[in-house]
Amino acid sequence: MNGILNLLKPAGMTSHDCVAVIRRMAGQRKVGHTGTLDPNACGVLPLCLGQATRLIEYMDRSEKIYRCEALLGLQTDTQDIWGTVFKDERKSLPTVSEKEILNVLSLFIGQITQIPPAYSAVKVNGRRMYSYARAGVDVEAAARRITIHDLRLLRYDQRAGRILFEIRCSEGTYVRTICNDMGQMLGTGACMSFLLRTKSSGLDLETALTLEELGEMDVARFAEALLPPEAGLKGLRRLFLDHRRAELFLNGNKTFAAGLSEPVSAERERDGIHAVYHKDQLLGVALYTPEKGYQVRKVLK
Repeated sequence: MNGILNLLKPAGMTSHDCVAVIRRMAGQRKVGHTGTLDPNACGVLPLCLGQATRLIEYMDRSEKIYRCEALLGLQTDTQDIWGTVFKDERKSLPTVSEKEILNVLSLFIGQITQIPPAYSAVKVNGRRMYSYARAGVDVEAAARRITIHDLRLLRYDQRAGRILFEIRCSEGTYVRTICNDMGQMLGTGACMSFLLRTKSSGLDLETALTLEELGEMDVARFAEALLPPEAGLKGLRRLFLDHRRAELFLNGNKTFAAGLSEPVSAERERDGIHAVYHKDQLLGVALYTPEKGYQVRKVLK
């Protein structure tokens, strides 16, 4: 099987747990996921099977949309409600107005700097941060640039101190850290109490399938549920090749791009990534840089 599965990940399972289940259902080992979801989070988890696994690194670059709840007055070591509580001030929570919350939310929109939480998969000196945290060793990852495209307040329960919001963000964004930082700015402290991913790699919640639904399918129906590999590359620029250039590309021949015009404003590597097509067939991925022109990055055969 080759393609992309839009899985509705349930809470209580790791992303790798989901991969293991799908491997058994599909009867093949070549399965991988994009955009890890924490065990207690739920929502869209794109899974790639067969040749589509070669596209995971490019699918991971897409923006994500989450629905999240922040709980004011509670702080934990993991920045979410499932961690160890080190400060609980919910009984003496100061009054926070909706206007104050809207003002704080507005400060996150755009390009910002974020420090990954201690319990995260970010590597420091070749070791995952969560392994340091579990061993009681304090380390801090370097701050990273992320982009918050949109951040909207959906509901505020002032009595319970619960803030429900929707966030559209770049890869690498830790939403629980947004909750933590929001609490610091409001002077109350806060942690994440709910997280639902509604969109990732161009796939949305409305078309996601549950493990229960997939478990009722035979092999043929399961294969039909897979999306074509190009479904995960909707956010990339497209480069269309004629028959001759397509053959050169599939053979990894760098001359496939001789004479092709350069794209507009491909100044950063992210801008230079292209999904390569011959007519309506996805051939792979190419990278354009001003210094080297178009280069073959991934070929699907």
